[in-house]
Amino acid sequence: MRTFAVAALSAVAFAGLGSAPAQADPIPVDPGIGSGIGTGFLYLEVDRESGPTERAVLSCPGGQGHSRGEEACIQLTGVDGEIGALETADGICTKEYAPVTLKGFGIWEGRFVYYESGFGNHCEGALATGGTVFDILER
Repeated sequence: MRTFAVAALSAVAFAGLGSAPAQADPIPVDPGIGSGIGTGFLYLEVDRESGPTERAVLSCPGGQGHSRGEEACIQLTGVDGEIGALETADGICTKEYAPVTLKGFGIWEGRFVYYESGFGNHCEGALATGGTVFDILER
């Protein structure tokens, strides 16, 4: 009788293991939302000492709101959203003295980022910050 009870309990336990619920498939993640791939929302400003102030809001990935947004998002992804860490772009600027202050701040990959620096003219500032991020004037 004891052998029968042990066998019956073993059969029930084994049957219970066989009917365990299947694991759910993982939910796919949209690469543009919280995936760690260049997700950010930045306010950019070119404040000219004499002349109009240019402003843009850059949304990454995709580059919406910016004349060269896709390029800017790619550059910013390479430096984790830190504008000051961008490599200087190649180019030639005139020696015209037309001071500008470049400002950029917002949220990149869930953290606040901030950048502000002055330059002798817009061309110098744009090249110093990778060439595209502050090239926000619509053409």
